[in-house]
Amino acid sequence: MKKRNMLIAIIACIAILAIGGIRIIQIERNYQANQLILEDCINNYGTVTIEQKYFWSLTSAACEEN
Repeated sequence: MKKRNMLIAIIACIAILAIGGIRIIQIERNYQANQLILEDCINNYGTVTIEQKYFWSLTSAACEEN
């Protein structure tokens, strides 16, 4: 019984670390994509709009040309 509980705890920790790692990669890729949009928008004198729909969602960047 003790070995089974330890195995469940190890599997749970690995799952949490994997999910966290995947989320960090998603955030980094989203940041890089938004950074390109924002730099291009500012260089063209546009208005930047950053939006986050839900608490756990990634942000989205948009540019409105003036």
